[in-house]
Amino acid sequence: MPRAIFTALLALLALAGPARAEEGTLVIVGGGLEPGNAAVHKAFLNARPADAPAIVIIPAASGEPQTSADSFAEALVSHGAKANDIAAIRLAMIDDPATEDVDESRWAANAASAEEIAKISKAGAIWFTGGDQSRITALLIGADGRETPMLAAIRQRLREGAVVGGSSAGAAIMSDPMITQGDTLAALLPGSPGEPMALGRGLGFVTGALVDQHFGQRARLGRLTAALLTPGQPRRMGLGIDEDTALILHPGAATAEVAGSGYVTLIDARAATRAEGDRFAAANLLLGLAASGDAIDIATGSVTPAPYRKPTIGQEYANSAPINGGGMALGGQTLAQVAGESLLDNAAANVVERHSFAGRHGVTYRFTQTETSRGHWGRGPDGTAHYALSGVRFDIEPIDITITKAGR
Repeated sequence: MPRAIFTALLALLALAGPARAEEGTLVIVGGGLEPGNAAVHKAFLNARPADAPAIVIIPAASGEPQTSADSFAEALVSHGAKANDIAAIRLAMIDDPATEDVDESRWAANAASAEEIAKISKAGAIWFTGGDQSRITALLIGADGRETPMLAAIRQRLREGAVVGGSSAGAAIMSDPMITQGDTLAALLPGSPGEPMALGRGLGFVTGALVDQHFGQRARLGRLTAALLTPGQPRRMGLGIDEDTALILHPGAATAEVAGSGYVTLIDARAATRAEGDRFAAANLLLGLAASGDAIDIATGSVTPAPYRKPTIGQEYANSAPINGGGMALGGQTLAQVAGESLLDNAAANVVERHSFAGRHGVTYRFTQTETSRGHWGRGPDGTAHYALSGVRFDIEPIDITITKAGR
């Protein structure tokens, strides 16, 4: 072969990139998936390979495994799935009290069952129900740390183009490490009431990011931030997914889509710092926020808004100084309201603060508009309005609280 042709061939191969097997799709739901949420259910169903319509449901996390599997199967059928295509994988730790003739706790060793693994090997869609995420990992990863044959089969199907999805606990397992438990104030204020934040081994279907769920509903912005800045924890991108909301992505791809009724929050901690000491303090995080129709670039931390959302910066809706405070008497406590409505859609604001505390100690959340901040707002095809935000600086600072009754 002439040298010039050989050189050109090498160049073409380099441009083509390395060969790789076809990969499937992940549909990650933050919990609380409404049975009528067509966008999310159909995203899961439509991601099945054309030659693999079979669906399996893994209820391992649930305290009511059979009931949980039956409920999700019913929702799938209502969105067009065929009942004959759906099967439950018999894998669980807990007996379902609603099934008197079956003890589901006897399914605990089925991650090595040839019969159950055969169901997965034919599936075009695999779904993990909610419950306790640690049950899933305990059943699919052996005590010696080795992956079970069932987990190997799930990974193989994903590589071959199947869709793997999950809600709540089924979302938490998607990253490795995963957040196993924890309340935000307990994560930020050592010694405060609540469950301490903890990390454990996840299944790692999502690479390069840490996943959290029930995000807006359970005020987990601080929890995910603390997890990202835990010493030795390798992930520096966080994905917080609201209830009834899905993040849809292809393994190995940077861009993911959002579907459903809520938001996905992106926390970029690559340039962040955490102060030393017992009190949690973090600086220089960047926040993004995306809703249905928007896309997130997990590699860069950028958000691409849906085409019907218009820029807010330069044509802000509000022009009044924001109230910096906290507590139930102050409206607009969601991230979209604070960083969107009060900050990037407000010509009079460059900084917005919110305060939370337990006893004598607390934290300030500070949101700052920077030169790289971008805000968009608009109504989707269903008439629902959402913000799409990126590049909002986020800092957490410890504070001390003194409360006294006012004199009369």
